[in-house]
Amino acid sequence: MTEDLVILKLNEIWDCDIPFGWIPISGDRPIPDTEVYQQFHFDTNISNLADIIADTYNVTDLYEIQEGGTVTLKNINECGFSYDGLEYLYTDKDFRFVLYFSHESSITAGGKDLINVIHRLWPNYKNHIWTSPFYD
Repeated sequence: MTEDLVILKLNEIWDCDIPFGWIPISGDRPIPDTEVYQQFHFDTNISNLADIIADTYNVTDLYEIQEGGTVTLKNINECGFSYDGLEYLYTDKDFRFVLYFSHESSITAGGKDLINVIHRLWPNYKNHIWTSPFYD
């Protein structure tokens, strides 16, 4: 799939605004099956994200969309799953889930199956939902 088609599908399915970003945190309307977590607590409690995604969706490759709209198809084990000065969004070839790592110290997960696994592995997640402008 071409870079343009990946971006169009993400924008269509997940209401993204790539290349400008994805703003479920402050959007005008909620996006179904998404949750925004505090990055520090997410990273502390969900450490095997590549395995979780591979097991949940039976995938080995993901699209990595870097801030600015650059799209790369990567092996799941090569995905950084973090904010490193640039924002990243990850999804599979069927756009069944999204993970968004942003500069707000937040991680947004989209996709009912992924969220259900996060809840099962991290029962205390409700105490670490990201809030604006700061969190504890």
